[in-house]
Amino acid sequence: MLEDNIFMNVTLNHFWKNKKGVSSIEFTLTIGVFLFVVFLILELARIVLLSAYWDLAIAEGVRITKNQKAVNGNYEELFKKNLIEQRNKYENYTLAYLAESSDSKIEVKVEYADTLNDLINGNFRQPTKDKNGNLISPTGKEASIASYTVNYNYKFLLPLPMLAENWVNTLFQRKILIVQEYERTEYKY
Repeated sequence: MLEDNIFMNVTLNHFWKNKKGVSSIEFTLTIGVFLFVVFLILELARIVLLSAYWDLAIAEGVRITKNQKAVNGNYEELFKKNLIEQRNKYENYTLAYLAESSDSKIEVKVEYADTLNDLINGNFRQPTKDKNGNLISPTGKEASIASYTVNYNYKFLLPLPMLAENWVNTLFQRKILIVQEYERTEYKY
């Protein structure tokens, strides 16, 4: 038993005093941390870049939509079309290509209010039923106030454990209140 302890002490002392291969071990221990930090910085830069492109595309899409007359008062479809046009316009840029992944989704919702008080109280137009009982979405006809809600479901290029997708997705939620130019005559205070 005593011999085993002496042998163990000699072996451990030899191990601690031996300096060969230290740089290899240090490299393997630090390269993982270094790469993790680099990828974290790149992912955060991608989030910031995409947020800037997202703001520009939404602002331009809403600006164009509010100044156009929608067929059948369906401003939601018109906005989706304009948003896709804005997205395609900036898609040719290299940074825009890096910013967006193909499996990310865009959700658009447009709600209409008849008066400013309805908007403040959240009383938006509700869907109606047709003869067959199917729900018909409310249209923007004769609705001067519209609330555009746009959500972008962000997908990471490299999964990072400390950045939750739900937290990042809240960064890409936008809500815009607008007076529809072609329905402006119906604006009620």
